[in-house]
Amino acid sequence: MEFLGIGYQELLLILVLLLVVVGPERLPQMAYQIGRAVRQMQLYARAVRDEFRDEIDYLDEQYRTMRGEIELAQRTLREEQAKLNEGLAEVDATLRAAEAEAGSALAAPPLPEAAAPGEPAAAPGPGGAPSPPLVF
Repeated sequence: MEFLGIGYQELLLILVLLLVVVGPERLPQMAYQIGRAVRQMQLYARAVRDEFRDEIDYLDEQYRTMRGEIELAQRTLREEQAKLNEGLAEVDATLRAAEAEAGSALAAPPLPEAAAPGEPAAAPGPGGAPSPPLVF
């Protein structure tokens, strides 16, 4: 069995050296101080771990909230886009129908007789009077 890469022999050697260096009178006090330091470090580590967990939970909650809001906005935009597309399709159909109706109503009038070269053609206007030439 090894503890942090230290076998039985190394652990026994460390304990003997500690007993010789520190002495038998101060060894129990030193063990108490080491135990207290280890407990204090565990408390600090637990506090840090809990703080990180709380922060991660808070960030996760914020993420879920924002994601829900984004999905709601996307859904609303899709619905509005569908409504707009339907409206545009209706307007397009109406315009195409009006264009077809206007195209059939405006049959091409018969062409007037050809005028002399250099002279504009005058088509009879309302009431039989010639209308002025069209200039584009």
